[in-house]
Amino acid sequence: MDKPTFTVANRSIKEWVSSLPTLIILLLTIFLSSGEIIHSQLLKIGENTWESYFLLRGAGMVQEPTCNPDPNIDQLTRETVRKRQQEAADDPLADVLGTSEVNEDAIRQSLERSRENCRTRWERFQTIEERVTPGVIAFRTVEGGVAKIVSTLGDYKRLLLCLLVLICAATATLGRHHIALRPQRTVKDYLVSTTAQLIANALLLSSAFVYRMEEVAAMDSGVRVGHFYLHQFWIAGFAILTAASLYQLMSRPKDLESGGSWGKALLTIPLYSFMALTASAQFLSQGYYHGIAVYLGMMMEMSTLFLNLALYIWIGMMLKQTKLAHLVFDVLRPWKMSPELMAFVVLAVAAIPTAYTGASGIFVIAAGATIYNELIRAGARKQLALAATAMSGSMGVVLRPCLLVVIIAALNKSVTTAELFNSGIKIFILSLVLFFIYSQFARTSPARIAPFSEALPHSLKRLIPLLPYGIVVGTVLVFFSDVLNRHLDEFSAPIILPVMLLAVLFYEKLSRHFLHLFALALIPMLVISFMDTWNGYQALQSGEIPTGWTIVTLQNHLWGLFWRNVILGGFIVVHYLVAPRMKGNGDTDPHYAPEEGVSEKLEGSLRFSTNETTTHIGALLMLMALSVSTGGIIERSGLMEMLPEAFSSIWIAMTILVVTMVVIGMIMDPYGAVILVNATIAQVAFNNGIDPLHFWMITLVAFELGYLTPPVALNHLLTRQVVGDDEVESAKLHSGTFFRRYEKFLLPIAVMLTALLAVSYLPLMSEGLHQWLFHKIQVAM
Repeated sequence: MDKPTFTVANRSIKEWVSSLPTLIILLLTIFLSSGEIIHSQLLKIGENTWESYFLLRGAGMVQEPTCNPDPNIDQLTRETVRKRQQEAADDPLADVLGTSEVNEDAIRQSLERSRENCRTRWERFQTIEERVTPGVIAFRTVEGGVAKIVSTLGDYKRLLLCLLVLICAATATLGRHHIALRPQRTVKDYLVSTTAQLIANALLLSSAFVYRMEEVAAMDSGVRVGHFYLHQFWIAGFAILTAASLYQLMSRPKDLESGGSWGKALLTIPLYSFMALTASAQFLSQGYYHGIAVYLGMMMEMSTLFLNLALYIWIGMMLKQTKLAHLVFDVLRPWKMSPELMAFVVLAVAAIPTAYTGASGIFVIAAGATIYNELIRAGARKQLALAATAMSGSMGVVLRPCLLVVIIAALNKSVTTAELFNSGIKIFILSLVLFFIYSQFARTSPARIAPFSEALPHSLKRLIPLLPYGIVVGTVLVFFSDVLNRHLDEFSAPIILPVMLLAVLFYEKLSRHFLHLFALALIPMLVISFMDTWNGYQALQSGEIPTGWTIVTLQNHLWGLFWRNVILGGFIVVHYLVAPRMKGNGDTDPHYAPEEGVSEKLEGSLRFSTNETTTHIGALLMLMALSVSTGGIIERSGLMEMLPEAFSSIWIAMTILVVTMVVIGMIMDPYGAVILVNATIAQVAFNNGIDPLHFWMITLVAFELGYLTPPVALNHLLTRQVVGDDEVESAKLHSGTFFRRYEKFLLPIAVMLTALLAVSYLPLMSEGLHQWLFHKIQVAM
C-alpha cells in the first residue's frame, strides 16, 4: 500500500473522511444496542436503592395537581343537583327517556370518590417531593439522559445504515476494492471495470432521483411518506460515487500492465455493478425507473441486522490484529498431523469464529492467510490449502450465533433461532464428517498423527499463552452476564464481541499489565457469583423456587454458573500460580511474524482494523444491497409464480426447490437471497408438505454450497484476496487428473453437495430421522 502523500495529524485524508465517520457510526450502533441494556439496569438500580423510584424519577417534571383536596361536598352536591334539574327541565324528551329524575345520593357518592382520588394525587405528589434528595436528582439525570439519547438515536438507525453504506462504498470505489471475479491488472481491465462502475453509479443516482420525485408527487396527493429525508442522502451519496468513478476514469493508475483482453476485462467488473446494470435494464424495460431505489428502501427496513453485520466485519478485522489464530495453531502444531487431518481440525475450530463473524466470509479475510500458511507448513498441497481456507469461512453458517439464521427467524414466524441452531449443529457435524471422508480419499500420503504421549504434554503447555486471553474474555462475559444481565447469544453477540476484541487489543497491544486489572475485576464477580450459586442451591434444598423458575431450569442454571466460575477461576490460578514455575511455558512459535497490515501498537491496530473494516463494509454491503434489487427482478419477473402451488409428489417438489435454491445461492449474496426465498419460494415448499424447519435448513446448506460454487464463489474470491493473486496462480496444475487440477473447487462442492442431498432427501425416507433432525422446540407460555 502506497504511503499517503498528504496527511493531517499523521492521518491520511481517507482516514479522516471515511474511517473516522465509520468508526463513529459503529460505536453509535454499539451504544444504541447496549444503551437499552444499560438503561434497564439503571432502572433496576434505582428501584433497589430508592423505594418507588419509578415515581421519584418524575419529581420536578410532574405538574402540581390542580384539584381541590377539601371541597364542600354539600354545596357541590346542591349545585350539581340544581344544574341537572335545570337541564332536565330544558330537555323536551327528558320525560320520554326517563332522565327527568336526579339521583342526589349518586351525585354525592361520585363527588366523594373524586375527592378521594384528588387527595391520593396530592399525597403522592407531596410524598415524592419530600423524598427527593440530591442523590435521586443526580441519578435521575443520568438515567433520563441515557434514555433520551437512546430513544432519539434509535429513530435514526436507517440514516446510520445509509451513511455507512455510502461512505464505505465510496472508499471501496476509490481504493478499487469492490468484489469482482478477477482483479484489475491491465489497462483494458481498468477501463472496462471503471466504465461499468460509472454507468452503474449513474443509474443508481437516476433511480434515487426519480424515486424522490415519485414520493414528492405522492405527498402532494395526500399520501403519507415515511423517512422522506433519506432521499437527500441517497442522491448525494450516489452523486459522490458517480463523481468518484468519473475521477478514476480520468486519472489512470501508473501500475497497470499493458495488453490484456477485452473478454477477461469483463470479469473485472464488480459484482455490484453487474447487478446494478442488469437490474436497471430490467426495471427500465418495465417503466419502473425507480425500482432499485425502492428495493434499497426495503433494505433500510432491516437496518438493525445490516448494522450488526457491519459490526461483525469490524470484529473480524480486530481479530486479525490479534495473535489468537497463531496461538491456536501453536496448540495444534505438536500433533504433527497429516495435511488432510490438519485441514479437518482447522475447519472444526474455524466454524466457531465464522459463526461469530456472521458467516459472511469475513473470517476468511481475518484469518485466511494464517490458515493457508499453516496448512502449507503442515505439508498440504496448495489446492487443498485453498479449499480448506475457502471452506473455513462458511462451515459455521448453521451454528450459533450466525446472523444469517437470525435474519431467517426475523423474516418469518414459522421457525425460531433455537430450532434452527439445534438442527444446525447436527448438520454441521454431518458436513465435517463428510469433509473428513472425502479428504481421506483424496489424500496423497498416509494419514499421520504424533503419539499422544509425545504430543499432549507439548500441546497442553502451549495452552498457557492462551490463559490471559481466557481471563480477559471471561471478564467481559461475566460483566455483561452478571452486571448487565445480558448473556452472549445471537442477539447480544454484535454488542459483546466488539467490546471483547477491544479488551483483547488493550491487553495485547497497549500493556500486558492490563491483565492484572481484568483479573482484579473478575475475582470479586466470581466470588459474588459463587455466593449466588450457593443461595440458589439453598433455595433448591428448601423447595422455595424463585418466581419464573422451575426446578429443572434452576438446576441447569446453577450448574452452568458453577462450571463457568470453576473454569475462569482455574485460568487465574494456573496463570498466576502454576505457569510461572513451568519451564518453557508455551512460548510462541519461533516462526511467528506479524502479517502485513498488523500493528504491534494499540493505536495502529485500531487504525488498521477500522481502515480495513471501512473497505470491506463498502464492498459487502453494496453487493448485498444490489442483491436485494436482483431479488426484486426475479420476484417481479414472475419466474417464481411459474412454480405450481402443489406438485404431484413431495419428491418432485423437493428436487425442484433444491435446484432452484442452489442456483440462487450461486449467483446471489446469501442475505439478499434469504429475503427473496422468504418472499417467493418458502410458501411453495410449505404448501407441498415440506416442514418449515426442514426447508430453511436446506436453504442454509444450499447457500453454504453457493459460497463455494462458481460463477461467484464469494469465499474463493476472498481467499484470493488474502492469499494473493500470485500464490493462487502458482497453485494451478497443468497435469494430473481433473480432480487434482480443480481440487480447490471440487472438494468443497463434493462435501457440501453430498450434505445438501442428505439433508434434503434422507429425512423424507424416515419419519424418525426427520423428527430427530428437525426437532420443534415447545416454548411454555
